[in-house]
Order: sequence, then structure tokens, then C-alpha cells
Amino acid sequence: MAVWQVEFAIVPRRALATQTRVELPPIMETDWWSAERLPVGYSQQLAAVAAPGSSRVAEVQTWGHDDGNRVDVWSENGKPMRMTARVDVRRLDAKFGAMLLQFARSAGAVLVRGDGLVVDPAAGAFGAALRTSAAWQYATDPAARFASYVEPDEDL
Repeated sequence: MAVWQVEFAIVPRRALATQTRVELPPIMETDWWSAERLPVGYSQQLAAVAAPGSSRVAEVQTWGHDDGNRVDVWSENGKPMRMTARVDVRRLDAKFGAMLLQFARSAGAVLVRGDGLVVDPAAGAFGAALRTSAAWQYATDPAARFASYVEPDEDL
């Protein structure tokens, strides 16, 4: 994942009930959809979010580009098990964001940011999740982001 991307797990709403932050590591590697079903025709719906892409492994379907906006679905024996989305905050794409949120709503899902923040699939909540991410800080002020890293003490 690139420093300018915000990664979200797309998680069935029922799996989280009323939590506002997920403390279950690892969020991005949990098979959230193992007991749930994605909407019929989810591949076509995701093709409206981003153009189909290529994957290095047969178990992963990809829409979008590796260093840009992207959606991945991991399957096991043909059944979708896990979904993630990456949002490129260098060039926000309103269509990608709107279609991703629409998909999440139709799937009965929420977005869970990599740090565990649970995001309702609504424009305001999604925008706030992007603006409070480390990727946003990098994209809007990369010099400040790099300056925040401590240089090793040369006297040691």
C-alpha cells in the first residue's frame, strides 16, 4: 500500500453491531464475509466503482490500480471471504468514493479504516475518515510528514 492511500476493510454491518472502533487484529486479514453473502452481481457492481484490474493470484479479484483507487475481494473455493478498498487521497475521485459508498450500503456493510475506525457508508463520515488519516497528512503536506520522523542521533 502506498503512503497516499487510505485502506479500509469492507465489513458486514452485522459483524460489528454497535462498535465505533474495531480492536480485533488484524482487521484487513479477517474473513469478515465467511458467514455473510455479498449482493448478487457484486462483480458488476464493483466494475461500476473501478475498472477491473489484474491480480497476481487467482483467489483475488481486483478493480482499480495498485497505486491508486482500488477494491480487492479475496475468495476461498469461489466464495468471497474478505474485501478491502484503498483510496488515493492525492487526487480524490468523487465517482469512485460515491460508488464505493453505494456498494457498501447495498451490501449492508461499513468501512473499517486500517487503524480500526468504523465508518458509516455516508459521504460526511467517509470524508472525515479520509481527512483524519496519515495518508491525508502526507498528501497535503509531505514535507511536514517527513519532518515528523526523528533522525537517528549521530553521536551514538
